[in-house]
Amino acid sequence: MQYLDEDGVSVTVYTVNERQGGLVWALKQARNDLGTARHAIISLFVRDFRIQFRQKLLGYLWALLTPLMGILSFIFLYFAGILKPGVEGIPYPVYLLVGTSLWGCLIGTISTVSGGLQAQTDLIMRTNIPKLALAVSSLANIAYNLLVGMGTMGLVFFIYDFTPSLWFLAYPLLALPLMVLGTSVGLVLSVVGAIAKDMTQLVVQVLGIAMYATPIIYVTAQVENPLLRKIITFNPLTYMIDVPRAMVCLGQSEHIQTYAWISMGTLALSLLALRVFYLIHDLVAERL
Repeated sequence: MQYLDEDGVSVTVYTVNERQGGLVWALKQARNDLGTARHAIISLFVRDFRIQFRQKLLGYLWALLTPLMGILSFIFLYFAGILKPGVEGIPYPVYLLVGTSLWGCLIGTISTVSGGLQAQTDLIMRTNIPKLALAVSSLANIAYNLLVGMGTMGLVFFIYDFTPSLWFLAYPLLALPLMVLGTSVGLVLSVVGAIAKDMTQLVVQVLGIAMYATPIIYVTAQVENPLLRKIITFNPLTYMIDVPRAMVCLGQSEHIQTYAWISMGTLALSLLALRVFYLIHDLVAERL
């Protein structure tokens, strides 16, 4: 509550709000914060976008080349006969590129959102821009990289004379659950990581292991160990990667229903992440 004292100075009084603390409250607060700071979010996006590719040898081509350079080692192992993923019906470079692009969307979103507050330290100290807006202000870069990644896929499709399904046009929509999951994890890390500095590093290590428990570079059916196959089968990320890739490349998937349930689960997780964010975000300025 704000009021003017006898000298005309604005005074803010913080009182207990019984409604504050629920998931619905967190969702409403997030809507208000993002709506209030929408112009700042756009300005920060334009600034970060220009800085991202400034003073680099290949400039904007980095966004196109990065996905291709990321799969070169796996392609080398494949053509050398060392890596036998068991992929049928899809050229392996296509299978690999779509899978790693989806995984990169998740990792990129987590990294961007988790580091959003620390990257905006000056704004946190000097302005009243909601911290949620600062945390998610770089998500537009993720969306841009997603679209550029589609261009890279189109190039590889052309090279291998592979015709994707019409679901390729809905690739950003198919990748949206991964972005929601990445945003949820990133929001929690953005506040918890400011207090426990090693938390972000721990999550990165866990995700590095999770990548190999997800069928990104291989097919689940080729895994001979029954325990590992069961782990892969019960891994939610398996369906968040496999279903969009199957829809893009083949136009169908037998796990659509599982993918839909997991996608709804990421929405529920985002509400919990918002609540955790609002519980801790006031402590961030003290730790920066």
